Amino acid sequence: MYRRNFNAKIKMANILLASCVIALTLVSASLASDFIVLYSEDEKQLEAEYGTNTSSKHLKLSFFEDCINKDPSVCTPKTRSNAEYLSYFMESEKQECKHFEQISQSMNDVLQFCVDFDNSSWFGGAEVGLQEWPLNKLNWTDREYVTKESHSQAVVESYFFNSDGFYLHINDSVALFVDINGPRPGKMCFAAKVVAPYRKVRNFMQFRVCKFSDPRKAHENAIKDFLGSPTSIPDPYVVKYPIWSTWARYKIDVNTSSVLSYAEEIVKNGFDRGTFEIDDKWETCYGSATFDKERFSNIKDTVNKLRSYGFKTSLWTHPFINNDCPIHEVAKSNGYFVNSTAGTVNSTWWNGNASYIDFTNPEAAAWWSNGLRNLLATSGIDTLKFDAGEASWSHPLPVYYDNDLTYYPDNIVNAYLTTIKAFGDGIEYRASRRSQSYGCLLRMIDRESRWTYELGLPTLVTSLIHLNMIGYPFVLPDMIGGNGYNNLPPSKEMYIRWMQAAVFMPVVQFSYTPWDFDAQTLELCRHFMALRNNYTDTIVDLMKLTVAHGTPVNPPVWWIDPTSTDAHAIDNQFMLGENILVAPVLVEGATSRHIYLPKGMWRDENHPTSPLLSGRIWLIDYPASLEVLPWFTRVSPENQPEPSSSVCHMSSATYIIALGLIAYLFR
Repeated sequence: MYRRNFNAKIKMANILLASCVIALTLVSASLASDFIVLYSEDEKQLEAEYGTNTSSKHLKLSFFEDCINKDPSVCTPKTRSNAEYLSYFMESEKQECKHFEQISQSMNDVLQFCVDFDNSSWFGGAEVGLQEWPLNKLNWTDREYVTKESHSQAVVESYFFNSDGFYLHINDSVALFVDINGPRPGKMCFAAKVVAPYRKVRNFMQFRVCKFSDPRKAHENAIKDFLGSPTSIPDPYVVKYPIWSTWARYKIDVNTSSVLSYAEEIVKNGFDRGTFEIDDKWETCYGSATFDKERFSNIKDTVNKLRSYGFKTSLWTHPFINNDCPIHEVAKSNGYFVNSTAGTVNSTWWNGNASYIDFTNPEAAAWWSNGLRNLLATSGIDTLKFDAGEASWSHPLPVYYDNDLTYYPDNIVNAYLTTIKAFGDGIEYRASRRSQSYGCLLRMIDRESRWTYELGLPTLVTSLIHLNMIGYPFVLPDMIGGNGYNNLPPSKEMYIRWMQAAVFMPVVQFSYTPWDFDAQTLELCRHFMALRNNYTDTIVDLMKLTVAHGTPVNPPVWWIDPTSTDAHAIDNQFMLGENILVAPVLVEGATSRHIYLPKGMWRDENHPTSPLLSGRIWLIDYPASLEVLPWFTRVSPENQPEPSSSVCHMSSATYIIALGLIAYLFR
């Protein structure tokens, strides 16, 4: 009898540990007893019942309503329960998904739903300055969900998914505001309300929830369903050879002398030539698209000299014309600038008072483009670095030539990208929304030369995996060592660790140089560039796979082991494809780090003759002195025997929970 009970309890414990039945619970805020339960019997089909409870793993959505004007006399009274206002439907060809829509009764209404984090890790969303991973770590309150300079929110996608295999896609035309651990801690909340920076003719909340067996399958289906994938790859030249930018080293102090001196240093120190990029302060005035002859007396000769050294060339540019530029009046009189509800085209950016070209106006876009094409033709420069582009650079509540408010205000971003895409596959840009099809380099927002998660070195990794997981795999990391703002250039240690982190990323970009430091830095950077050169063809091949199948180039660790709870929370490692794992040191003064190896058999490439390592294992305090970049190659992804017990390979937190459940059974 005892053995029978013991075996029954063991069986129940195993069921508790291995349970993967998924439920989606929606709870209305208006009536405590009013809720909807969506559950999956076979993990493929979502079904709905009202008033049904479930104890299985679930995604819980809570619905709330408010009004913009808090005066009760102008708030629309509700005549029915909240659930009655929520409509949903299922597509017959896609049983995994359910669509929801809630339409406000007046423009004064605020519609909001919240997702409980529970024990799930969440991914997706916007590129931001404080790029922590997963999203559970963030703290946002009432964040307008548009591309904007504030919070360095340059790339926005209203797509979120979690470690359980749920994904959420909110219609891009919703006037969306987002809270993450804001007024409701432990929840991610999405509100639709028509206030600045939005202009709409109606207010509604519309979204889709889909359920798959794990986060990888969820993301692969999101790519097929709506994200899409690039239709081409960037110029392989920028992958195989570095970019050398004048920006961090010289800032605005660029001229013929500094450019050629910099190029000669690169040649003298024996580094690959690559693309030489002339950054800020080359124009007569911002937006003139004409070289300042006091700085560059003969730009064509300078470009030819760079070409003789073996460089291609790139030039920084932007979508603004400053007010003090004579050409500003020409563009203004022709109606080529973004207007505003206040009737002004005046705005500001980091280089002064200016106006933003209205790229939704085909005539304005063509005029602006022709100025740049003429510049390229007369100078001989090969390609362009396009900066800015976020919607927030125009006057608040902009008025565009294209007055369709569906995707307002971010329709200017897409119009800008459509315009610059015509300049070829060698360009780079930084702001984006719904533009995964563009096969160009998407540059990370400027990094600071610091060790923190606020635009610092650790965000080189979190931004890389984040952008890959919202459909932008052709990532251009910022310059080695960061930008050195506020007269705080990188230390030697930071520079070397930054170099190591970038080795297996799509592109390496320099401005501060290895010889700005010492002989050891120079030698280590040569070593790591030589290592990188062995894998640039691999990176190009992975980019081609992205075009064919939508697969990320640099996914997070969980991509190859999507059910590993340990892997879901890792923010300081990344993959190149599916067989190279990179674990750079990102902490100041550290000479060791913990490393997680997911499922598979792994070779430690710093000790290649050592025995292979069987995955789902933590390497505690892996030694990594300043000379060492920890990286591993998966040599047997499929042949590793499955672990006999899931408990043996759980994270410590899950293991403790499991022990508690078993202890409860045996009490």
